[in-house]
Amino acid sequence: MMCHKWMIIFTINQTVDFMNENRKYTSVFAPYLERFVAMKDAGGLSPRSGLYDALRLFDRFATQESIPNVELRAETIAHWVEKTMSGNKPATIYEKISAIGQFCKYLIRLGIKCEVPAYPRKPKKTYTPYIYSREEIQKIFRAADALRLGSLRYHSVIFSVPVLLRLLYSTGMRIGEACSLKNSDVDIQTGKITVRNTKNRQERLLPIIPTLQYAVTQYLDYRRKLPVKNIDNPDSYFLVNLRGDRLHPSCIGAWFHKILRDADIKYIPGIGPRIHDLRHTFAVHALDRMAKEGRDVYCILPVLSVALGHKCVTDTEYYVRITNQAYPDFSELTTPISEYVFPTIKTI
Repeated sequence: MMCHKWMIIFTINQTVDFMNENRKYTSVFAPYLERFVAMKDAGGLSPRSGLYDALRLFDRFATQESIPNVELRAETIAHWVEKTMSGNKPATIYEKISAIGQFCKYLIRLGIKCEVPAYPRKPKKTYTPYIYSREEIQKIFRAADALRLGSLRYHSVIFSVPVLLRLLYSTGMRIGEACSLKNSDVDIQTGKITVRNTKNRQERLLPIIPTLQYAVTQYLDYRRKLPVKNIDNPDSYFLVNLRGDRLHPSCIGAWFHKILRDADIKYIPGIGPRIHDLRHTFAVHALDRMAKEGRDVYCILPVLSVALGHKCVTDTEYYVRITNQAYPDFSELTTPISEYVFPTIKTI
């Protein structure tokens, strides 16, 4: 056990060293890149952000081209794009140019002469979410409850899958947010979930509906039977595997694909449906249900926007269009003012 512990520590240290090594810059921009990255780190930008990759790519280019000073001109950036991004997807090119644009603005604020690059048109999302029917949702839950291990594997996440899927569908949270929940974030007594580790770094409260409360209570009863120390500690993770370790989103995919097969829902690799579509389904089902209850979409959209953790309501309008497509009667239930603000669109 002690040997295993040291192996874990060594692996973590290797990972940290690798990340730090990747952060080293060698071009004339190095000191400015390091300070810019430190500023982004302090702001809470995810280490997985594409901005860091773009900066390393640009630094490598500047080193190879022996750029002599930190004054950036538009033609230099255009040469960088032409030389390093051939064959990249439009979304990738947009992301990397946007990152360098941010860096240029940072240099300008420092009094360094730079030209901010012209951003290409932001590519439109081409993925159409899969909206599960209510019958399919029930099939997914039944298939998740019926999962069984062929042999005992303590690292298996099967223990938490049923409650995880109900969390995603009942609250609309992202899978990364669900896996980051601590015990103290899930309050059965008050019926509230506090989502802290969010994409937009904004905490939000989500209600625990009665059916979810039953599932969570049942999950906690079974979890307490695991021979794991401090599993009920407020700072321990809420969703765990059989060893009490935190659930990671990357471990869910294979089980979810099995659940789809067992539920007779066709899955196409690279296309879907995806587990993230439970979030889309939550939004569409919520809009449809509230419209049938006679509520005005114009009034309920900001509430749904907050529940989903969107930065602004315009990000949530997308679901109005999806709801119109998935439920043709939806547009007939909206008031004239809602129809004016969110016009019916037959195709996405």
